[in-house]
Amino acid sequence: MRLPALLLSIALLTPAGASAADAPRLNAMRVLGSHNSYRPELDPVALAHQRQVMGERSTGVEYGHPPIKTQLDLGLRQVEFDPYADSAGGLYAAPYAQDPAKLAVMSRPGAKVLHAPVLDARTHCLTLANCFGEVAQWSRAHPGHDLIVIFVNTKEEPFNTPAMPDPPLYTEADLAGVDADAVAAFGRDHIVTPDDVRGDAASLRQAVVAGRWPTLEASRGKVLLVLDSNPRVSQLYRQDHASLKGRVMFGLYDAAEPEAAVFNIQDPKAEEMRIKALVSQGFLVRTRSDADTREARAHDQSRLQAALRSGAQVISSDYYPGAPDPLGLGFVVAPPWFRPAPRP
Repeated sequence: MRLPALLLSIALLTPAGASAADAPRLNAMRVLGSHNSYRPELDPVALAHQRQVMGERSTGVEYGHPPIKTQLDLGLRQVEFDPYADSAGGLYAAPYAQDPAKLAVMSRPGAKVLHAPVLDARTHCLTLANCFGEVAQWSRAHPGHDLIVIFVNTKEEPFNTPAMPDPPLYTEADLAGVDADAVAAFGRDHIVTPDDVRGDAASLRQAVVAGRWPTLEASRGKVLLVLDSNPRVSQLYRQDHASLKGRVMFGLYDAAEPEAAVFNIQDPKAEEMRIKALVSQGFLVRTRSDADTREARAHDQSRLQAALRSGAQVISSDYYPGAPDPLGLGFVVAPPWFRPAPRP
């Protein structure tokens, strides 16, 4: 089978000549992606303003990304969005008072995507629906692309500071809205859902450990969404949806629970053996090669090496090949299996 040019970020682990029955499945993928993908790159003016507004807190967030479509053009196949619930609309509209078009968008009901209200609100896509739309437009323009994994990191924890309003808690209606936004953007047939994996198995977990992920070939042109949330929201999402029946996103659950399928383990150095154990059971694991600019400032690749040894299928970075380098650090995360997209 000839691999098309779009197969840039996934390394298949099945030997050449394997039978169709042995075709590599999603848990055999190797994907490089971005962290807080919606966060724009920092030019000198934006960086200076951020330091002035955030003070010492700026150090850990002095990174940024090109537009979502550009990230996908570079060969990334995982993105992450941070939506805040805004069921009535307008909660996060204040910074756009002088921009009528953006103010109108931010005033409508629906989840808004940003890092933190007021202090760190810059974003490539104002709403979660907009973010999904960016990925969907790229997907339609590149039929047959490798699977794209989307982490939806719902935000509701209080900030405990007068400078930023505490976000509202997610409700069942809010989560149903996220599902609806995903289906509206991608179409149900272009989403790998828990129902697709579970099939007739007794639980999602049972299907996963039995190796019943779809094949990589069957997943071309599709996305897989993961609800990255706190335990309260995770429980709410599966309530009345055993094994996530009828849901659009996978979630984060204990390995023994019926809904277990995907894990988000931030530190591969601290939890390398745990990741290895989960991968060996057939679960999907996302981890990070760098965080808070620490590895980049120290030119430390040890976290990446731990991620590679762990076998985690998805590695997220702020410093992938082609990423902006606002601090001029020259630090690049380039796993040996990653092949950047060719320049046009």
